[in-house]
Amino acid sequence: MKLIIEHPEWQRPKQRILLGFITLIFWMLWFYLWIPFISVLAWIFGIRIFEYHMIELQGYKGLVELLGWYALVVFSLGGSLIAWATYNIQRFNHVARRNPRPEVSVEMQAEHFQVDAQEVEVWRKSQMLFVEHDDSSTISHVRTGPTQC
Repeated sequence: MKLIIEHPEWQRPKQRILLGFITLIFWMLWFYLWIPFISVLAWIFGIRIFEYHMIELQGYKGLVELLGWYALVVFSLGGSLIAWATYNIQRFNHVARRNPRPEVSVEMQAEHFQVDAQEVEVWRKSQMLFVEHDDSSTISHVRTGPTQC
């Protein structure tokens, strides 16, 4: 079986157009997020865009005003995460929640599925099982082996 991602030609034209459009939007968003860094680099290398917006138009004042809000949001989020982690440490300290599951023996499985233990051994050694059920949801037939795609 092949995945559709390995064969883009299997996609319908509408799917290709939609996925291409979504990809374009996210690339545009990615470039938009890089604009401040590119602006600083341009200023360092002598291009006046940064200087014009930040110094002549006094854009730094807006930045200074927003820095307080940014700090408040960052500290609020960080504080809430630290509080949540502390709560969970106190709540679950010394509580063994990840105990290993008990080993299921071949006999237990055979009893559960109402089949012979040798049959369960074959199932366990097989890499692929095809299980058929009857109307009462019990196993009616099991085939082992590779599939034909």
